[in-house]
Amino acid sequence: MEFSLSFYKPRNFHGGNDDVWNKNQDKWNQLRSVLACGSNSASVLVTTCELDVASIMGTHPTYHLSSLSEDDCWSLFKQRAFPNDAEVSEELEEIGREIVNKCGGLPHAAQALGSLLQSKSGKKQWLEVKESELWNLQDEKSILPALRLSYFSLTPTLRRCFAFCAIFPKDTVMDKEELIRLWMENGFISSREKLEIEDVGDEIWNELYHKSFFQEVTTDDDGCMRFKMHDLVHDLAQSVTEKECSVMKNGDITNLPRSTHHIGYVGVHLTFNKKDLKNVESLRTFFNMSSHSKLDFEKFQTHCSLKVLSTKSPKLPLLCYLIHLRYLALSDVEEDTIPMSICSLRKLEILKLESCDNLRHHPEGLTNLQNLRHLIIIWCELSYLPPCIGKLSGLRTLNLFIVRSEEGHSLKELHGLNLCQRELSIEGLECVGSVEEAKGVNLIGKKELRVLSLSWGDDYSGSEIKPVGVDAEQVIEALKPHSNLTKLEVCGYTGSHFPSWMKDVSCINNLVSLKLQDCRNCVQLPALGKLQSLEKLCILNMACVEYLDDDECYDGVEVKAFISLKTLELWDMPKLERLLKREGGEMFPRLHKLYISSCPKLTLSCLPSVEELEIRRCKEELVESISSLCGLKCLRIFRCSKLKELPTQLKSLHALEKLALFGCDELECIPEQVMEALNSL
Repeated sequence: MEFSLSFYKPRNFHGGNDDVWNKNQDKWNQLRSVLACGSNSASVLVTTCELDVASIMGTHPTYHLSSLSEDDCWSLFKQRAFPNDAEVSEELEEIGREIVNKCGGLPHAAQALGSLLQSKSGKKQWLEVKESELWNLQDEKSILPALRLSYFSLTPTLRRCFAFCAIFPKDTVMDKEELIRLWMENGFISSREKLEIEDVGDEIWNELYHKSFFQEVTTDDDGCMRFKMHDLVHDLAQSVTEKECSVMKNGDITNLPRSTHHIGYVGVHLTFNKKDLKNVESLRTFFNMSSHSKLDFEKFQTHCSLKVLSTKSPKLPLLCYLIHLRYLALSDVEEDTIPMSICSLRKLEILKLESCDNLRHHPEGLTNLQNLRHLIIIWCELSYLPPCIGKLSGLRTLNLFIVRSEEGHSLKELHGLNLCQRELSIEGLECVGSVEEAKGVNLIGKKELRVLSLSWGDDYSGSEIKPVGVDAEQVIEALKPHSNLTKLEVCGYTGSHFPSWMKDVSCINNLVSLKLQDCRNCVQLPALGKLQSLEKLCILNMACVEYLDDDECYDGVEVKAFISLKTLELWDMPKLERLLKREGGEMFPRLHKLYISSCPKLTLSCLPSVEELEIRRCKEELVESISSLCGLKCLRIFRCSKLKELPTQLKSLHALEKLALFGCDELECIPEQVMEALNSL
């Protein structure tokens, strides 16, 4: 359970948690004891669809929300059924209002029906929905007829893909790409005409979203899209899956019905033996979503019907018996290599390795898996990949490539992998043997690439990097990406100048996120302030940089810099004096979050949009300069060892609500005027 709490004064807080389903009395008692410290005016608001939850937590009489009015329900319905304020005929409005009246004033039902009828423009189709017998079903009182209507309007493929979502617990944040891959490997979808199977999955997901089966969609810096299902929609998925899909918590696998094909596991302790698996001998998917449980993987090694296996396991047995396996995700493996038996999984299409700290390399025979489409490596300390990875010409995802001087590990291996999409990290660029080798990667031809990381050296924070290959400036110049790139990271770059393509705004104008780390020899940054899409900028350990932008970038015109930037992080920049050499004009108009660490010379000018500021290991001059941040709401100061007092000018920060101080050992006092202005300390 997660609560959002706002502290306005000590012991005085207001908080809330929306749509609660947890009925665990012990957890509620623990939360209640924490909140007991509040004053009489403190309050926590909880909303829930479950009366049991209200009775467990409630200290006041439950307030029952009334249903939406007929007009409000119609308004929600109309937004979905007639987008962009499309004109509504009197005939369809009359039928539509009669349909809306059947929704019982429930907003999600109105939205679902609106989405359903958006693609139906004829009177006959609307009447079919209005007069459907599904409105009269009594056997599933908890499932809204409106949602059932939406479900039965789907094609068989969409129904199956939707029903599979029942393996996820309520309120789960799901990954769109992951879900599509699970559909793929279970055979729910297939390629169509000129569309790759992943593109078909994308179409299906989008259709389910537009029909209101998915909601709360967010996209992170890497372009990963995540979403949820409404609780009522989740109930629908569970009701239509006919026990093929199950969420399994702590318990015995023998309790599952024999019809179970797909299990989503969220427990800590799972007890069973090999004989127990015969109870679910048709099991196709075992998907571990628990961050704590570790499964005895050996129990599955003879369960040959599995197509999808995602689990945590310190030790890996022989995999050769899982002959139908198409999706394998392993995390927390303690061994230093994946067993050779993985090379016998001829049907394997997806291999995902995550948080395997001891893993150093893959077996060389991995390149024999010609059906492999996605090789995903996250938080693993790999020294190298299998040689000749370029043989896997069907790869759509290879998020990590490590260059080595040995045969089969050069950048030439990337030449033919033109189907790779979205994300690529290239490490070991100090080992590139020639400029032609770098040019041959043809990054500019990879139009689908959105996230690119270029890294030199093994240890960016330790000893000095000693390149053994071609000059770094020539290499990075040859690695020009397509302008569709939205996120770029450059780490350990040893050149003194950035490449021409980083200085040409038109080449990287779609960048949303940029990280420059340990580029110690660079004195001047490219014209980053001109990047109109840039929302996040992180610069770490660049010892020679004095300004983020220079006068020369603007040719004497009025400065309009970083107009879309929302988050700025500056770490270990000893020569940085100001953000811009020539300040004024429209600079950082949307900057909300600013993080500064070990920038001893830096002072700040007026940044009225900044709401959150964090300062670490900086001098008192920087603290004094923040009085110009008139919109500041949250200020955190860490380990500013020479800071003896806070400037009284902070009292002018009328928006300041929270002040946090850590490790400021010399701080003697906080001015009374500042204390009086604070809401939280």
